Amino acid sequence: MKNIVIGIPTYKRPKMLQKLIRSLYASQISEKLITSIDLVVVDNDIEKSALKMASELKSECPSRFTLNYYSYTEKGLSNVRNEILRIAHELSPEYIAFIDDDIFASEHWLENLIKTILNSGADMALGPTYPVFEETASKYVKGWFLYGKFENGEQLNELYGTGNLLMKTQFIREHNLLFDKRFNLSGGEDTYFGVQALEKGVKMIWSSNSVAYETIPPKKANLNWLIKRKYRSAGTYTYILKLRKKYLMLLKKAFLSIFYIVAGILTLPLTLIPFKNRYWSILKIAESLGALSGMANILYKEYS
Repeated sequence: MKNIVIGIPTYKRPKMLQKLIRSLYASQISEKLITSIDLVVVDNDIEKSALKMASELKSECPSRFTLNYYSYTEKGLSNVRNEILRIAHELSPEYIAFIDDDIFASEHWLENLIKTILNSGADMALGPTYPVFEETASKYVKGWFLYGKFENGEQLNELYGTGNLLMKTQFIREHNLLFDKRFNLSGGEDTYFGVQALEKGVKMIWSSNSVAYETIPPKKANLNWLIKRKYRSAGTYTYILKLRKKYLMLLKKAFLSIFYIVAGILTLPLTLIPFKNRYWSILKIAESLGALSGMANILYKEYS
């Protein structure tokens, strides 16, 4: 008998949560692979904005599924993910998956993740997450919403997010892996989780057929949001390098950041020209300033 916990951290996105859970209910997966699926929704909103939706969705639950709602009010990305892990360990599944509340799964998402792990002997499997825009967005913005592009079965040396991830419970338990609370408000907790897993010898495999989709609302499909995201991501990247004492990499990143700030300033006039990468200079400046801020332990608290 194989069972799985799918952990869903959520914060004030009940409609997206509904879309996600219904996509999971529609999953096509052989009972020979998985006999029971526990959906663990952990709501990080003190007002419990997901409670009503989760209660309604319980009545739609297919026979192999169990939908569990939990409230966890201590704010933080690491906090809510660690709470999912704590609950999952109590349920003792063979696998633990993470999928974010602004994502919805394709019909064979879960089945392909499991097959990837079984066929490769991996400890973790990741799949691509394609952007789906709620409204028409500028083509100059759309191109910056990137997703992993690797060969199916390729072994990875970095964890590219936890929004589409399956893990062997045994590996997580044996190495007592948790999300670091220093990243609660800044993000980057998933990257550092991957760093810790790699240090423990994790085998991480790309599963190109395990497709999920991220809903991109208008408030994210704009240049202002991209600037903040580039700044934040680069800051957490260099902060992690400091934590790992990768001083040569930090030095190289510092020189590159200064170079890109200068290059970005010199090429700013190109933003007036309507070509594919017209925002390159602005985003490179933001990324480089973020990298330098991370070196100074100044993290942009995107989730405060």
